[in-house]
Amino acid sequence: MVIQPFKTTPRDRHWQDAGRLMAERNIAAEDHSYLQETLATYLSHRSGAELPPRWQSKLDRELLHPYADQQIGARIDQLQSSLKTVLDELPAYPSQLYLTGSFSRGRLGANSDLDAYGTVKPQDLHSAFDAFEKTVAGPDACLVPFSEEKPGLKQGNLLAIGASVKIDPARLAEPGYLRKVYQHVQQERRERQETSPLYEWMTGLVWGEELNAQQKREEMERGGLTHHAMALAGTLSTVPLLGPIVRKTADLFVNQSHLESH
Repeated sequence: MVIQPFKTTPRDRHWQDAGRLMAERNIAAEDHSYLQETLATYLSHRSGAELPPRWQSKLDRELLHPYADQQIGARIDQLQSSLKTVLDELPAYPSQLYLTGSFSRGRLGANSDLDAYGTVKPQDLHSAFDAFEKTVAGPDACLVPFSEEKPGLKQGNLLAIGASVKIDPARLAEPGYLRKVYQHVQQERRERQETSPLYEWMTGLVWGEELNAQQKREEMERGGLTHHAMALAGTLSTVPLLGPIVRKTADLFVNQSHLESH
């Protein structure tokens, strides 16, 4: 089964500018409509003529290593296998598993990795962080672990990322499972622009320094002011009356899209 390119977005100036960038590099529009839509998504985050550094680096990567539409399905299969390998190394599968990043936004390409968030038993957290440290800098799948005892921290991180799709970890052994999930994500996709300029500025301050795998692990295990703020926001997002306000506020910074797979 071939993953179909995203079809419903109007062919606006971002789409046209993406086509010009491809033409300049002799990338044929035919069979590259998914790539063109992904580039248009990146370009939709322009402020004037400038792209935030994070989006510019993504755009440069895609143009350097272009991919055809038919490559997407094979990449999803590869990432499903990679994620299952990561989970098989854990003492027990996560009780909850969420895919985030480009997969949850419906813009996964042949150059994309796979970001997953999982809640694990407290006694399994150390093993889960071992797997995280080993895979976080790699090209395939990575699991970000959270203790089942800290649901607010997990929820706060999902709000900060803005998009997730909850999946069944046991079904990763089922061939084509993530292709089906991804088709559902694409069908539910509504907007290109994912983040506000204020969000880009704020995250640039927090994540501006590039950390190695061990430093990222230590930062997540140790926590800090940012982690406490995320945990508080995540907890408040589940409180009656307050929850809708918290989620609506988060939506002003990063477009919220949280789905469950069928």
